[in-house]
Amino acid sequence: MKSHLYPILKFVVGLPLTLIAFFFITKIIFDQAPALLPHITNLNPVLLLYGILCFLLFYFLRSFVWHRILNGYGYKIPFKDSCYLWSVSELKRYIPGNIWSFLGRAVMFDKKGVDKKDIAAGLIIEAELFVLGCLVVSLLSLPYFLPHFSSVIGWVGVTVAGLIIVVYVYNRQVAQYLPHKLRSTIHFLFPSFVPAENLLLIGISVVALLFFGVGNYFVMTAAFGTNPQLFPPLVGVFVLAFVAGYLSLLTPAGFGVREGIVMYALLRITSSGLAAFTALFTRIILIISEIIFIFLSYIWFKSRSVFVTNVEKWLKGHVYESIVFGLSAIYTIYIATISILRYDNYYTGRFDLGNMAQTVWNTLHGNIFMITNPNGTESISRLAFHADFILVLLAPFYALWQDPRNLLLIQTIVIAAGAFFVYYIAQVVLKNKNLSLVFAFAYLINPSIERANLYDFHPVTLATTFLLATFYFYLKKKYALFLVFALLSAICKEQIWLIIGLFGFLLFFHHKKHLLGTGVFFVSIGIFYFLFWHAIPQTLGSQHFALEYLSEYGQSPTQVIKSILLSPDLLLQTIMEKHRSHFLTQLFSPLGYLSLFFPFFLIFAAPDLLINLLSNNAQLHQIYYQYTATITPFIFLSAIYGVWVIKKALLTLSFPRTRESSVSGFRIKSAVTINIFFIVYIIIFSLHSAYLYGPLPGSKEPNIDMITKPLPQRDYINSVLEQIPVHYKISASNNLGSHLSQREHIYVTPLGIDKADMILIHGSDPQAKETLKKVDKDPRFIKVVEKEGFVVFERK
Repeated sequence: MKSHLYPILKFVVGLPLTLIAFFFITKIIFDQAPALLPHITNLNPVLLLYGILCFLLFYFLRSFVWHRILNGYGYKIPFKDSCYLWSVSELKRYIPGNIWSFLGRAVMFDKKGVDKKDIAAGLIIEAELFVLGCLVVSLLSLPYFLPHFSSVIGWVGVTVAGLIIVVYVYNRQVAQYLPHKLRSTIHFLFPSFVPAENLLLIGISVVALLFFGVGNYFVMTAAFGTNPQLFPPLVGVFVLAFVAGYLSLLTPAGFGVREGIVMYALLRITSSGLAAFTALFTRIILIISEIIFIFLSYIWFKSRSVFVTNVEKWLKGHVYESIVFGLSAIYTIYIATISILRYDNYYTGRFDLGNMAQTVWNTLHGNIFMITNPNGTESISRLAFHADFILVLLAPFYALWQDPRNLLLIQTIVIAAGAFFVYYIAQVVLKNKNLSLVFAFAYLINPSIERANLYDFHPVTLATTFLLATFYFYLKKKYALFLVFALLSAICKEQIWLIIGLFGFLLFFHHKKHLLGTGVFFVSIGIFYFLFWHAIPQTLGSQHFALEYLSEYGQSPTQVIKSILLSPDLLLQTIMEKHRSHFLTQLFSPLGYLSLFFPFFLIFAAPDLLINLLSNNAQLHQIYYQYTATITPFIFLSAIYGVWVIKKALLTLSFPRTRESSVSGFRIKSAVTINIFFIVYIIIFSLHSAYLYGPLPGSKEPNIDMITKPLPQRDYINSVLEQIPVHYKISASNNLGSHLSQREHIYVTPLGIDKADMILIHGSDPQAKETLKKVDKDPRFIKVVEKEGFVVFERK
């Protein structure tokens, strides 16, 4: 009898039940359509697309968690098969009565030979991981529901969540100290995987739910704008509402419970009508995204093409590289969007984006490496200020899109690529992919990296990635590529030649490449000397302008170096000043000061680090500009080797080398525990520093003015600037300079007024007002535009 009933049950749970699920989904959408339609006429399609992509990633990662659980039980089912079967079984949760989704999972995976007991245990683990992930992400909602939220409450929440995760990760070890009956219960309810696998599954679940929360935020923002500062709390709110619905077993897919919590939360920032619309609209888009995911997973499941097979093989063998790529893509999309919005809303200027764009534009049009003197009106070589010859190499890329935003995009892509080199270097040194992945994440969320990326475009910021690549290829003994990236690094700024010279020492003493090391050292030091002592001063007509920042140490490079070397007391006194020591905290705390355990590579950063610390220009000892670009890579290198030193010391002191299998096995377990400790340690310090010093929404000092304070008349200003002939000589306010930089002559007011064909002023600073009064009385010019502080004069 049982053998006859089971095929019938399989049929009922299969296609018919799926069709019933689609019926309930359609009913939900049509029932809510009257409330939604009036609000969807002005949706932002880009933000809506971002939201759908986040939802797709959410479903993809959840299916991957299920795939890993099955792998843990010894089932080697292809990921595309488990992904499709998981998505179809999940669809059945929309049918009233939660048993259908569990029953669907059992029947779907029974076809793949998965034992029903393992499916039941896997479902319990999946639910636990989901709730744990929600617990972590929901902590972000604390400041939203507790207006007088204190850091103490936050740390208590983090501590409690951390303890729960530790117990879950080490459940087998904890169970050893419990009574036998309780121990057997824990063995049944909790996974029997190794701690590293448990931690990985929790990490994936947390990331999946972050995508869920971010997707809801994007969908909501597509309908009506919100303060980006509320981004983290609202992400937590959506996840908290989601888990509340998930735990309400009486409603299909938590419908009604989730919406009620979302509406209650959003009433704090919007009207009841919009709150209700958001709760329903985000649910509908989530459902549509799930249908899209099922469709895509079905196509993948049925695909048999050679290309898809090769991609699958590559992804299977490069899971961690794929994650790094995904993180880098997210970084690129966000930072590039914000950078371009800064440009669009005139937060960039002639200093410095305009200077770089004009140099590249001039090079593209035959005036190689030429620029209008920012401090005068004559055309001079860019070499008068910096030997950043990388700008010449960017000209061919600029030809594809002659727009300053091209430089912003190139800069973001290159910096994001640095995450790969951090990952690969950590993998070579630490031999642990999870730890290497965490270092790559720490790189992308590093405040110095993000701040430098957002502050206009500077060639030296590209050197962050190029220096990491230089070290990686040095490490792998691929000397041709080492020389390529060493050269690319050096031509980003003149003092980087000194850093490349230090690589010559490594080649000579460590790799025993005496000829190559000697050549790299003397050529690099020679070029550095020539540029600093001769080429730049001769082009400028005086000493390097940056020497003014160190004027108290001397008036020439030689005097400055002598004074620093012979006055260690003055050096130490200067560095210990409060704002300078705080600069060091901002640099080293994102990696938990691990760099100090292997300070050797900080020698490479010493030239720029000393210049920044000793400078009388306050901007140089802040992380908000490009001045940390050549320091950050070596902080990461020192931190990676710092972890290596600590691990080696702990394992050597605790377990001397032995061949006894029991001791060796315990040594391996201890190494796993140490790796997990460093993973958690780095993540905590990275996130904490991102909050304290980073530019992301939700941090203490977010760089989001381009979103919250857009320039109201930007479209009008754009229309005026587009009509100006490219051969005109322009004198303009600094904030207009980057938009007018693609010409041979561009001056910053009040410079160039006598030579300019047009004068454009926008702003309320005293200098702009004085220039406006002066030009207004000048009979050679006529006012052609005046609107809300934007004034344009044209020569008669």
